[in-house]
Amino acid sequence: MLDRIMEVLTPRRTMTVGNLALHFEMEPEEIHVALQQLAADGRVRYAFSKCSGSCSTCSTCSVSPSGEVVEEAPAVDPTAIVISMELRKQDD
Repeated sequence: MLDRIMEVLTPRRTMTVGNLALHFEMEPEEIHVALQQLAADGRVRYAFSKCSGSCSTCSTCSVSPSGEVVEEAPAVDPTAIVISMELRKQDD
């Protein structure tokens, strides 16, 4: 599965987690496990967008709109960008 993800991601250079999941007909949470392994291997990296400061727009924030710390783990952000660290091989 890891090589299949890289075959899709590398030519495009970047994709969102949601679009990768859609391509493989998976949920973002399912593909996130493979992406974590690829990140640990240095093959991809995440480019998370910075918080806009409005809790109504941040799905991964660990603080509720009232300012209380949320104890549950944040969900996988399908809008997070995954960047391939591998270069596409040039055809001769």
